[in-house]
Formats: sequence, C-alpha cells, structure tokens
Amino acid sequence: MGKWTIGTACICAFMGFPGLGFGQSGAVRGVHDPVLIQQGDTYYLFSSGPGVPIHRSKDLLRWERAGRVFADNVPEWGRKDVPQARDVWAPDISFYRGHYQLYYSISTLGSRRSCIGLATNRTLDPTSADYQWVDQGKVLETHPETADYNAIDPNFVLDREGNPWLVFGSYWSGIKLTRLDPETGKPPAKDAGLRALAARPREKAIEGAFLVHKKDHYYLFVSFDRCGRGVASNYRIMVGRSPDITGPYVDIDGRPMLEGGGTPVLAGYDECRGPGHNGILLGADGDWLVHHMYDAGAKGVPTLQVRPLLWSSDGWPVVGEPVNKATLSRPAIRDSDLLGAWKHSVNFGAYEYFELLADGRMNAAADGASWTLDGTRLRLHWPDPDAPEGAWIDTCFLAPDAKSYVGRNQLGLVIRGIR
Repeated sequence: MGKWTIGTACICAFMGFPGLGFGQSGAVRGVHDPVLIQQGDTYYLFSSGPGVPIHRSKDLLRWERAGRVFADNVPEWGRKDVPQARDVWAPDISFYRGHYQLYYSISTLGSRRSCIGLATNRTLDPTSADYQWVDQGKVLETHPETADYNAIDPNFVLDREGNPWLVFGSYWSGIKLTRLDPETGKPPAKDAGLRALAARPREKAIEGAFLVHKKDHYYLFVSFDRCGRGVASNYRIMVGRSPDITGPYVDIDGRPMLEGGGTPVLAGYDECRGPGHNGILLGADGDWLVHHMYDAGAKGVPTLQVRPLLWSSDGWPVVGEPVNKATLSRPAIRDSDLLGAWKHSVNFGAYEYFELLADGRMNAAADGASWTLDGTRLRLHWPDPDAPEGAWIDTCFLAPDAKSYVGRNQLGLVIRGIR
C-alpha cells in the first residue's frame, strides 16, 4: 500500500491498550451521533438528544457536559412540523463566515417526514457575553409522498473553491448533496443542484454521511447497516472518494458508492460493537475521527470514542485505537519493544495469533513470515502462493506504546493488531 503518513501529535495519541474498550473518560456514556470541533484550547462535541447535548474537553480524553443548544427538547417549529419528534438528531458543527453553525435533524424512526434545521452562535464558550444560540429555522424537509430520500444527518462542507454544500440522507435512495446559499446557509431558491452520492440499492441501510476534502480528493464517510440495538448493532464505517465534490465516489476497488460500494474503515471488534455515525476533525496537528459505539462491557450502552485518523500516501484512511492517557507521551519504538505474542486480524475478522522474533522472523502459520520496523511503520510479510506476487504485505503504523498497529495490505483490507 505504500508509505503511511501521520502528524506528530496524532502519533502521540495513537492508543493500543487491549481490553479497555474505550479511551475516553468522564461524560462519555449515552453519547450518540457525535460531531467534534475545536475553539481555542477546548474541544466541543455535539450529539443527538434532547435540545442537542454539548460536551467539552481540553485533551480529547476527559469529557464533561456543557449544557445544550436548545432549552426545549425540540425547537418550536420542529414540534409543529413533526409532532411525534421527542428530541433532536445527528447535529453537525462548523465555523463559517465568522460564526458557528449547527445543522440538526428532526424526525421519527422509519419515517421520511423529516426536517433539517440550522442554529448559529458567535462563540462556543458559554462564559462569553457573545454566547447565544440563534435558531435560523428549517433548511429543508422531506415528505414520503414527494421524496424517495430522507432529510436527516446533515453535514456542512466547503468545496475547494470555498462554495458551501450540505450532504445528508438515510436509507431509501441514500445520500444526497445540495448547494447552499452562502448568505442564508440554506438551499438557494433556484438551482439547488441536488445530487446523489451513495446508496445501497438492495440493503438500503446507509446513513450518517460525513464529507471532507483532503489533498486531491473528497472523502465520503458513511455508516452501513443498523445501530440502536445495543450489543446486537452491526453498524460500521465505510468510505469512498472522488476528485470532485459531486462525485462519482468509488471505493478502493473502484466500485461506485451509488451501487453499494465502500471501503471498510471501522467495524465492531471485542467490546466495541456497532461503531458508526462518525464525525471528522481535520487539524494542523493531526486528524481525528469521533463516533459512538455500543460497549459490550457495559450492557451495550452507547459510548463516545475518539480515534486518530491516518492516511496512506495513496490516500486511503484507517483509524487507530481510541486515544488514551497511556499513550500521550512515549519514547521512540525499538525492535525489542515488539518482541512476543500478538493478536492479528484482517478486516475486523477473527484473530490469528503469532509471535515476533528477534531475528526478524515470525512464529506464525505461514512459513517464512517476517517483519521489519522503520520508525513507526511496521511491515509484515506473509508468504502465500495465492496472494498478489506470492505474499501478503501489511503496511501498518504502530501506536507509540508499541501495543497496537493498524494499516492495510496491498488489497486495501484493514489490518489490526494488539498485544
């Protein structure tokens, strides 16, 4: 897959702590559909719930509650339009033209009678005299009689020319993209330019879109399958990319996302069940992916996780283990730090057990398996006559505590390992 690159601060937060389940502490339970932004030295997180709950943290590890956006569980206009709605879903936070803007959803389970709204604020600091959420009302809506898509799960994005767009959608005909008026933050009266970006024609279960621009591509992250079922949830995060914001988006094998394609980013493993509905924060010191999962060690309660987002030189993302205090500051990794037994999985499948030996060999089922370390990059070589060019080659980044790694092989399959 080529060389992997990651910001220094992101490396320092890359966690590998087996058995912990999640790295964050404090007010992390009950968080669903999180999205993340940074103002000054503070991270703010918004999620689904009554009035849109707000959390904050100085370090992405320890979280506390910080009020909510709306005094009422649902804004007044939303209660009138969707009377059965009991809270607000899937917010999205961004900073644009001097103010923070929060897009949010109002709907009910299994219905296309849905609305997306917008609220704005000059600051996220609740101690500031300028702190006041102003609801700008409805942005767009869907009715089952007139639309085969669903107006929920909004995400604001700028194209490379600085033009604003909104990506949204769930189930039915999938993920859509519309232009926004830069003055109002709502679709223009003419030429909104609704585009289809991704769908699952047979399975239908796709939602939680988040679109980012990184170098030469736009990356469309989505969640497949089902959430809200506790430990039985099979939610998973997938991605595709395109050189143009309007698509077409394809996965690592070239399959169109409009035809159900998608490259795996994160799926359930160990106590982390049904991870999905992610947000992304691209930063100068590293990139982060935030999501909820259902903690099997706590009877499936939805729980916040924050992970480093890593990129290969050929432009496909993977995510590390959740950030944790144990890996905030670690010395340089030596070959001797890696010796011993490891658990290894491909595409979040069953673990294979092997041992890294001091002479670069591996005590593994594959005869002649070997390993090398170059800084923080671990390369595993598995001879196999059925593999491309006679061997599987896993190119992975190590956590700074040398207790986990993540990467892809030459076919793009996700590779994970923990001590």
